[in-house]
Amino acid sequence: MTIWADRNTRALTGADPQRVSRRIGSRHELTTRFWERIDSGEAKWVGGRFPTEAHAQDADMSLPEYEDFVYGACHVRPDEDPVAHWRNVSAELNTRARELETFSQLRITGPDTDLRVNVEGRRWLAADGKLNMPDGEIFTSPVETETEGEIRFSFPAIFHGRGVEDVRLRFEGGRVVAAEAKRANDYLQSLLDLDDGARILGEVAFGLNYEIDRFTRDILFDEKIGGTVHLALGSSFKKLGGENDSALHWDLICDLRADGEVYADGELVWKAGRFVHEPGLVGAAS
Repeated sequence: MTIWADRNTRALTGADPQRVSRRIGSRHELTTRFWERIDSGEAKWVGGRFPTEAHAQDADMSLPEYEDFVYGACHVRPDEDPVAHWRNVSAELNTRARELETFSQLRITGPDTDLRVNVEGRRWLAADGKLNMPDGEIFTSPVETETEGEIRFSFPAIFHGRGVEDVRLRFEGGRVVAAEAKRANDYLQSLLDLDDGARILGEVAFGLNYEIDRFTRDILFDEKIGGTVHLALGSSFKKLGGENDSALHWDLICDLRADGEVYADGELVWKAGRFVHEPGLVGAAS
């Protein structure tokens, strides 16, 4: 069990981007082995956040406000039954995951965004509290060679405490061929050049924890914001059929709550931050 309780979330803000990239690369073999042991059942692990002043500041909250936010996202407030809640979430998310496995292509549209991702033959996984707390997403690893189009990430992309703002990416043949950011563009470019797999998508996911309704600069929460989609550049999930290998796994969040749609094989399945059908009805005749 890992409990994250950082006192300084921005310790690497002023560090040389190239040195940060080398530090990430140096841990690649260890990180890969860690997840291999978890996937094979050799090891069990879960990570969660303990509220600290540093994370409260990042989230623009007082510490008591942030504590309530964290415990609400985990559904562990005194008047709640967290076990019952996460069992219900697990059932719903697993139903969604099985539905998405019947589709071959997703098209994500929104402001400055029109991206096509091939997910044919890939498994989807429900993140239902067994590895992270809080949790609440469904994700897969897309086909590595067939991502096409453009996407804009409205939230800052935080990696190792450093934020990259207003990231825009263009994909051709599965790889990032153009990238820019309004802030920390040098950091963005250094991460894309980390290794050969860093420009390939390793994950596409739907954030479905609607108790998490704001950006907090903490990816544990932000990737699960209800109504968002996030993509990860770099390493993919081998147990879901992913084949990309990289020392990078960087989640970037696209906010689709106000103006966004997702189509699965041409069918509208997601609009303005929510699935348009109840679980078990995606693909059913309307």
